[in-house]
Amino acid sequence: MISIRKGYLGLALQSLRASRTRSFMTMLGIVIGVMSVILIVGIGQGVKEQIANQSARYGKDVLIVRPDNATGILGSTTGAGAALLDAADVDTLRRSPKVQQVVPLSTMRGAIKGDHTISSPLVLATTPELGSILHQKLEFGGFFSSADGERVAVLGKSVAVQLFNDATPLGQRFTYRGQEFMVSGIFRSFTAAPFSLEANYNEAVFIPYSAAQSLLGSAPRMNQLFVQAKPGADVNALAPELQKAISDSHGGTDDVMVLVPGSKQGLAEPALRLLTLMTLCMAVVALVVGGVGIMNMMLVSVTERIHEIGLRKAIGATNKQILRQFITEAFTLCFVGALVGVVLSFVAIGVLRAYTSLSPVLVWPVVVVVPLVALCTGVFFGAIPALKAARMDPIEALRHE
Repeated sequence: MISIRKGYLGLALQSLRASRTRSFMTMLGIVIGVMSVILIVGIGQGVKEQIANQSARYGKDVLIVRPDNATGILGSTTGAGAALLDAADVDTLRRSPKVQQVVPLSTMRGAIKGDHTISSPLVLATTPELGSILHQKLEFGGFFSSADGERVAVLGKSVAVQLFNDATPLGQRFTYRGQEFMVSGIFRSFTAAPFSLEANYNEAVFIPYSAAQSLLGSAPRMNQLFVQAKPGADVNALAPELQKAISDSHGGTDDVMVLVPGSKQGLAEPALRLLTLMTLCMAVVALVVGGVGIMNMMLVSVTERIHEIGLRKAIGATNKQILRQFITEAFTLCFVGALVGVVLSFVAIGVLRAYTSLSPVLVWPVVVVVPLVALCTGVFFGAIPALKAARMDPIEALRHE
């Protein structure tokens, strides 16, 4: 039995080597289908993990409170349209015996002018405690404190480059809403997850919340609150407690969301799901096209080898043996194509991780299942010409020229 199977495999390999170019072009659909599914699912899963990790970068004891109708995990930090939080919410959260501190984050509008002008900057008003919550080192200087007064600011690395000609603009001044601010610190580069709806802190200008109150003449609306739990407090148990407390203070309306570290709530999940679904559909089409290509190639192969089929039948080959021979060829073609697709997807994932901000991961169930689906697809479509070959009349086949 083993020798017979080896014989089928040997005939299949011999047939594929005889028409290398045609075999390669036929396998291309299988290669593309397998590679695209593994790669896109890996990219999607990697992006989800990157975004979830961003929500945990503030520390395991920090919860994020934001409006439920905001557009990203940091709320509507890129626009104040969804800002629903105010000083009363801060007081509500601070009343919890398990809360150590509450840090507000508000967006401000207005151009800033240094050596260059930025017309639509991301200006964030906050309190000095944010410096300890962010867990991000500063490249120069330090985060502002209460003793520094109101006219100080900390810049993200990208906005510092855009605003000043100086490579180290520590102590430089810029104008915002008619007031001068001095740069007291510059952050190191933040890692920004691709496709994330979270604000990019590399583009942010941080100013004291008290300065924002002075500039506006009233307290700015808060787009987000950071809530740091006391040591030993269980943040997973604290989150629903804070959610209920704010809901009660809003008259029973669930218009605010409390996120625990690493939470995937509020991510770009619908968009990622849609992107993954669309790509999977395209990959399925590629696999079907690859299967049709295999069927066409096998039909051509059967037509070209009618005399060979007739001769084999004349010397005693059964229909089952002819069927197995051609199905083995289709299986070999799919197997090689699926194997190449898996290898290329591994290479592509490695290249993306090394040279881009994407961090795709290998989803092993997909790596295993997709090649099997490709094999089944190829064998299914390859069975049609195999049946045609097996049912040939040997006398008519021998007469064919």
